[in-house]
Amino acid sequence: MIKKVLRTIEKYHLLERGERVLAALSGGPDSTALLMALAEIAPEWNLTLCVAHFNHGLRGRESNADEKISRNLAKKLGLPFFSANMNQTKVKKGISPEDFYRQQRYTFLDKTARKCRAQKIVLGHNLQDQAETVLLNLLRGSGPEGLKGFLPKRDGRFIRPLMETSREEIIAFLNQSGTAYRQDRSNENRRYLRNQIRADLIPYLQEKFNPKIVENLARTAEILRMEDEFIREQVAAALQSRFVQRAQNRFLIKMDYLLNVPPAVRWRLLKTVLEDLTPKGNGITFRHVTSLNELVQKSETGKRIAFPSKIEARREYDDLIVEKKPLPRRRMTFAYSVDVPGTVSLLEKNLTVEAQLVKKRNVDFDNQDTVYLDWDKITRPLTIRSRRNGDWFQPLGMSGRQKIKDFLIDHKIPAGKRDDVMLVVDSLSVVAIENTHVNERVKITGETKKVLQLKITRL
Repeated sequence: MIKKVLRTIEKYHLLERGERVLAALSGGPDSTALLMALAEIAPEWNLTLCVAHFNHGLRGRESNADEKISRNLAKKLGLPFFSANMNQTKVKKGISPEDFYRQQRYTFLDKTARKCRAQKIVLGHNLQDQAETVLLNLLRGSGPEGLKGFLPKRDGRFIRPLMETSREEIIAFLNQSGTAYRQDRSNENRRYLRNQIRADLIPYLQEKFNPKIVENLARTAEILRMEDEFIREQVAAALQSRFVQRAQNRFLIKMDYLLNVPPAVRWRLLKTVLEDLTPKGNGITFRHVTSLNELVQKSETGKRIAFPSKIEARREYDDLIVEKKPLPRRRMTFAYSVDVPGTVSLLEKNLTVEAQLVKKRNVDFDNQDTVYLDWDKITRPLTIRSRRNGDWFQPLGMSGRQKIKDFLIDHKIPAGKRDDVMLVVDSLSVVAIENTHVNERVKITGETKKVLQLKITRL
């Protein structure tokens, strides 16, 4: 088995000599065999190993027994051991328990890898797991992205050295070495589709159709991985081409280009565009991509299609435009007179401004939530309000005036947020802008006698 693991490592370039490696150990046969194999090759490869066990706590005493056997094996091998318990009270709405468990487990592995300074995280998925994944995705109606199964290496750090090793080889290796391991009885629960595939469908296919079905499915996944990678590269090149213009929440693609690329590339490009505009890339189905593809091929200019997450696609002459429609937004307007001393409550911005006169020696320019102005240079009345057309002020260090609109543009305040900015205004001009931008005319100087302090408190 170890020779096969080494071939897989070298075939997919999963490890480099001298790396630090975190092994995810459940206590089951796959992860146990993998840890034993890594421990054996570690001296020759100069690998530094540490072990991580995530206790889901779903099987009571059995889960604790899994952790105990994992801890003991790490101790026997002289390896650092890390463990954590899942907090089952934090399950989020709208997510399946299985996805929640997976997210928590990978979060734990990420954190532990940082503690160990590990470059790679090793997972124990084997040949049968790959075949089950392919069948599972086939039954769900997946395309090449699903039928390629899981990857030998994901995100450059999660690796699967056992993915070409069968479960029979793993058990034989453990029995030969006399290594104890745990069996997870939840794998026998037919409620889960994967378990039905493992216990019922694959044995049926082996008996009735092909005793090598597991190996053939894994080989098919390998072929599809290569083809999928080629399509991904083509789509990535398309997204960088001059035929695709990409902005925030918007894509513009030239129709001539779409109609002349290979159908497989066009399909994946359209799918990628829709997923890019969708929260977490979820909710896009075969039907959605088909509709967008038909819009490209058959529809006349002006045709529009609505998709989930407020995405709209339309043809405009020679262009396909796919964008996420922003929610209609009312312009924020407010205006409050300022009494000194006194407090202004800005319900629109969920903050208060307390105005009072203070001694100059109490000025603290490092306080980002406090504005200081020369009281004698302010031409009353004083107002706190939102932006209006024609507003201007004199930025610190400048002799001339500048429009507030231009100032906000220079400071990269998005157009949709410029009306939210709080301004302090006297009868002549803006004297201060939210985030402590102060007018040169009313700044504190050596001649200042009275200081107006505006203390901002965010509720």
